Amino acid sequence: MGSGNKGLYSGTRGGSQPYAPTYEVMLDMKEHDLKIGIYNDKIGYAKNPSAKNLADCIQNNIVYYEGKKANGKYTYVIDENGNLIFGKRNNPDPMQTRSPHPMLIGGKNPKVRCAGMLDIRNGKIFNADTDSGHYKPNEKSIEEVEKILSSLPKQVFSRKSKWRKK
Repeated sequence: MGSGNKGLYSGTRGGSQPYAPTYEVMLDMKEHDLKIGIYNDKIGYAKNPSAKNLADCIQNNIVYYEGKKANGKYTYVIDENGNLIFGKRNNPDPMQTRSPHPMLIGGKNPKVRCAGMLDIRNGKIFNADTDSGHYKPNEKSIEEVEKILSSLPKQVFSRKSKWRKK
């Protein structure tokens, strides 16, 4: 399972942006997405249908995704309202091969507090990072993730997760 497109993630080549309360899609990434057809000037980014709110996916201290225990690496964003939204990296459009972070929200100018990859193993959260080539959030933005994760019961985390020990 997992993100669906091993090897296509470009990460944060070139470093991160200065710390900010919210981040917009990097202009060079938006221009690239326009060229390859996953962004257009009329609607912006389509919303990835696999996007889920993490809070809605936790049952009995297990993270479920599409009816099964979540397992793999997922893209995530924290939207402007403080929701952690995660989903598969693959794009449901057969003409496309990926679904970048902005598609978790969709629209012309999807702003986020943080974005990166969420590692879930057998329904338990293992790790989160700030690896997003589209937003390039500053590492300090991980504090936004910490706020959300610290509100969850420790049983939601893998035994080896640093989050469980907090």
